[in-house]
Amino acid sequence: MKIFRKLGMRSLAAAVVLAATAAPAFADKQSEAYVQANANTVLKVLADKSLTDAQRESKFSDYMNKFAHMPTIARRVLGVNARSISQADFDKYYKTFEVYAMETYEVHFDQFRGEALRVTGSKDEDDRRSTVATLIKSSQTGKDTKVFWDVLKSQDGQSYRVRDVGIDLGGSVLWLAQEQQAQFESYLNRNGGSIDKLIGRINVLLADMEARKKDGRGSAFKQNG
Repeated sequence: MKIFRKLGMRSLAAAVVLAATAAPAFADKQSEAYVQANANTVLKVLADKSLTDAQRESKFSDYMNKFAHMPTIARRVLGVNARSISQADFDKYYKTFEVYAMETYEVHFDQFRGEALRVTGSKDEDDRRSTVATLIKSSQTGKDTKVFWDVLKSQDGQSYRVRDVGIDLGGSVLWLAQEQQAQFESYLNRNGGSIDKLIGRINVLLADMEARKKDGRGSAFKQNG
């Protein structure tokens, strides 16, 4: 009996050691704190009535560029096409994409204007990535909306950036960068991989978003074409 007890204790100890060595050292709390502080700062900018529209857009863009690494997102949403694009074409595309991405974020975040974000937890995806779950009250519904943040820690572990934002649309989550990638890849596939045509398409979407903002119709983000 003592032998079995010893074996049992050894197995338990081995399991504990194995679990400890197998589990990576995640930084969930740091990721959560990063989202809490930066997302709330961005939301405050949208609600700042002391700013003109131009000042608000400029400040929002500045904060979002610090919060999320836009050049990385710009390449990511091109999908496989990012492998073959020249630097000159990327630079030309990026100028238009950055404006479009900022408009997209602003349109989607506008419903949370003046509200405070609450972190409800996080999930480790790997040793550098975490998905941070939050709740923000929507001015459109008056109810809390789940918003998820795909956060990447730098290789040196000293900084964080958001890779994507997911908004719960009543049971399904719309991941903004993933949706952009699906649309852009589809468009490029139908148009011979032409970056110039994609830039033209993005400009059409931008014009439509601006029109929708002015007349209160909301986002055209999921429009096909």
